[in-house]
Amino acid sequence: MKINTRARYALRLMIELANRNDADKPLNLKDISENQGISQKYLGQIVLSLKNNTLVKGVPGKSGGYILAKKPEDITVEQIFRAAIGPINIVDCVMDPGFCMKTDFCECRPVYVLINQRVTDAMKQFTLSELSEESRKMAAVPAAGDRRDMCSTSFKQQG
Repeated sequence: MKINTRARYALRLMIELANRNDADKPLNLKDISENQGISQKYLGQIVLSLKNNTLVKGVPGKSGGYILAKKPEDITVEQIFRAAIGPINIVDCVMDPGFCMKTDFCECRPVYVLINQRVTDAMKQFTLSELSEESRKMAAVPAAGDRRDMCSTSFKQQG
């Protein structure tokens, strides 16, 4: 399973909103676009899905933008991904048994259903609050070039 850019960008957008020091102060798409290096037009499509799934609220006006519609601890990664791309569905026959003629006697389908459930359950375990906290910790770590050096050093020591 590969998580597509729409889901990844939705998660990044939500983490950025959660990282706001003043949660009631909206953040506009232009600023998010610049901060994240994501097209503002693409973010507009994503934020519409998040809004339709009551994860964000739009605030009109000159200093308007978007804020979280719920507390970060009440939003899971699964909810964000579902809003962005729909339900987790690793194989078409998991959600739509009629998709395949072999569904009734397929020895693989029970495994696909179980994997799908476990992936979904795992995503439900991570809250936006936890991810926001992690991203703040990462912001305190040295610059990206320094992190790469630290990673390659730790890999050399382990290998």
